[in-house]
Amino acid sequence: MSEEQNKAIVRRFFEEVWNQQKDNVIDELFASTIVFNGQSIGRDALKQALAARRNAFSDIHVTVDDQVAEGEKVSTRRTWRATHRGQYRGVAPTGKQVTWTQISVVRFSHGRVVEDWAVADELSILQQLGALPA
Repeated sequence: MSEEQNKAIVRRFFEEVWNQQKDNVIDELFASTIVFNGQSIGRDALKQALAARRNAFSDIHVTVDDQVAEGEKVSTRRTWRATHRGQYRGVAPTGKQVTWTQISVVRFSHGRVVEDWAVADELSILQQLGALPA
């Protein structure tokens, strides 16, 4: 697939899976097993991780800010916005609005995501929730 097609797949993941909560799209976009931050996981484990994040931030919304593609890899910088409505890393729901950034590098094979390395500003989330000093 072309670099532009790979970028579109990543954007589709954020728009349809995160913003529209269409988890069945994961089956179309991801290989049956992927490497996520160095660990091999299946699509069901990925869906469980997304559900846990949505439990903490049910109105989560992702905006893609930048994308760069080279060959089989796509790097995406994005901004997340959500309301803290469920348990998150030991912090009880606060009702606070939070915003954080995340950057990832995704690798494709045969038109499907096979690897994802992501780094999120989790410290910022905990600071915004009042769990850590600013």
